[in-house]
Amino acid sequence: MILVRLRSAAAREWPILLLLALFGVIYSSTLTSYGMFMWDEAEYACMARSLVHGEGFAISAVPKAERPPMLPLAGAAAMLLTGQQFEDFVLRAVSVCFALLALLCVYAFIAMMSNRTTGVIAAACLGMFPFFWIFVPYFMCEIPFMTFFAAAVWFFYLGAYRHQRFFVFSWISFALALLTRYTAVLFVPLAALFALLALWKGGPETRRRFRSRAFFLGPLAGLALVLPWLTRQYLTFGTPLAGLDWVSQQLQVYMPGVSMPWSFYLRQIPAMVSPGIAVLLAAGVIWAFWARDRFTLFNVLAAGLIYTWFSCYRYKEDRLVSSALPFMAAIVAVSLHAATAKIRPRARYWVLGVILGAFLVLNYRTTQPIFEKAFTFGYPSFLDAMDHLRLAAAPGDVVLGANYPQINWYSGLRAIDFPAESDLPAALKRANWVVVTNFERGQKPYVTELANRFISTHPQSVEEFRDRQFITVVIRADQLLPALAE
Repeated sequence: MILVRLRSAAAREWPILLLLALFGVIYSSTLTSYGMFMWDEAEYACMARSLVHGEGFAISAVPKAERPPMLPLAGAAAMLLTGQQFEDFVLRAVSVCFALLALLCVYAFIAMMSNRTTGVIAAACLGMFPFFWIFVPYFMCEIPFMTFFAAAVWFFYLGAYRHQRFFVFSWISFALALLTRYTAVLFVPLAALFALLALWKGGPETRRRFRSRAFFLGPLAGLALVLPWLTRQYLTFGTPLAGLDWVSQQLQVYMPGVSMPWSFYLRQIPAMVSPGIAVLLAAGVIWAFWARDRFTLFNVLAAGLIYTWFSCYRYKEDRLVSSALPFMAAIVAVSLHAATAKIRPRARYWVLGVILGAFLVLNYRTTQPIFEKAFTFGYPSFLDAMDHLRLAAAPGDVVLGANYPQINWYSGLRAIDFPAESDLPAALKRANWVVVTNFERGQKPYVTELANRFISTHPQSVEEFRDRQFITVVIRADQLLPALAE
């Protein structure tokens, strides 16, 4: 009986299964992209390894407040399953799994609210968006976050128009999104705005669902999932909102000299989704208002609120609005399906296949050069320096360096940041090694000056690793300390 059901499901769902297999192969070919982890990736990776070692959510035994637990937990699970704790590709494979989950999530919701064909179109569009494609190899929270956030938003829609039980699933998904990235709090104003519109425009059944027990108890289900993390934050940092406090100030203080125009994100849409699909997206928004298609208008509202919210900040970055991509994929899919509605079914599938295939080829040509030519700052000479450090250092040694998450991940040694210049002598007494680079923007200016002076006077005491662009210098701390008095 089970085999019969599996065969029946496979017969119905073969298009999405084929699509997932295709993108699984495509994404797996990017597992070695970018050379090495950048800062954010290294932080998540170090936390994952700390969890495996029983040290909690920490980097070099120092607890972290600003990184939510979902991605480190997934990384730790992958390490335990594979037995590998130093390999980038293991964690990049986690990112590929999250990417396929995102495509499956989009398909499932769009198929439920429209039809399977539209669901496949939406999943294909999301999978080939250049931003999504390029971001898959990064061990970062953007893709899992957009999955859980979109699920929360779409479950809320289903709660209003299908059955009130979906409100509970919505808040559970919101909790998962919040445990992935703190900007999930944007779900609250979005849900409030949509609830007001649904109550205004909806009928008696919709209003009844908003008065149901599930609607009011749903937040408690989400709170139950988040409570262990909030408790950890309180016990470790004295406030359950330590991470939210940090993220609420991050964009205000980051790169204070940089200010971007309000329209920055709008101008980035063609690059994020590709110019051709951007045209279909614009057409889909126009069609949604013309046809008054409720679900498509809901996706326009969700994407529009995300873009408007982050456009109000001085500093802007594409990945901050990436959570809008599933909603944009849905808009494109619904409008494209409607545009081909009058074509005979078999011919329609061929037309849709040709359109999606053409976009896939075009976007492949856009993304492939990036995978071939884009590398993380410091690659490859920094990895050579870390190989040297692993061989030269003793277990338990401490390394002083500005890019301490990368040092910790690639050397396996405890790494700490450079202190204020006046505290450097005390820090050197506690450290065994010093790493200085020419690519870490957060490296304090005095460090570079001190390293240049030491290299010029003590070249024999320095291990220097360089390539065409980047330099990493390794110095013993006990040799650098006497030089401070020179």
